[in-house]
Amino acid sequence: MSCDTPAAPRPRRPFELTGWMVAAMLVLFFGVVISVNATILTVALRTMPGVETKSAYETSQHFNEEIARQHERDARDWKAAATLARQGEGATLGVTLADRLGQPLSGFSATARLRHPATSARDHTVALNERQPGRYEAGFDRIEAGSWILELEAKRGEEVVFVSRSRVTLPET
Repeated sequence: MSCDTPAAPRPRRPFELTGWMVAAMLVLFFGVVISVNATILTVALRTMPGVETKSAYETSQHFNEEIARQHERDARDWKAAATLARQGEGATLGVTLADRLGQPLSGFSATARLRHPATSARDHTVALNERQPGRYEAGFDRIEAGSWILELEAKRGEEVVFVSRSRVTLPET
């Protein structure tokens, strides 16, 4: 009977950290960090660019005038009631304008802007048509469900006589 003796294990070389390995690890680490940062920045800017006005300085120059005009509008005590109803993939917006006594306000050119809370890319602006005295309506062909900021503006000629901002919710289909 022969007895085989196992071969002696080969001696292992000790791990040696070289300069090239350190350089490769540094490049790989910072490459991952920069890639993740670039991805997050791109997604953030696509969903919320952060621009509310083109020139904050020019807007600020007319701030006091706008405040005075808004106080004038508030003194009139006009009210707006809005409904946003689903119609297939679109929706119908109905707005009723009334004075402080509840009488309909008629003869204005009115516009509505539905602003998405997260991004201006989804905003919708429409001209409202007066269907009956004080009742203005418009339709949207396609609009997503969810919460919207409704901005109404009524003009008599070039003068803005009424401004309103409210939150509306459009249900799923």
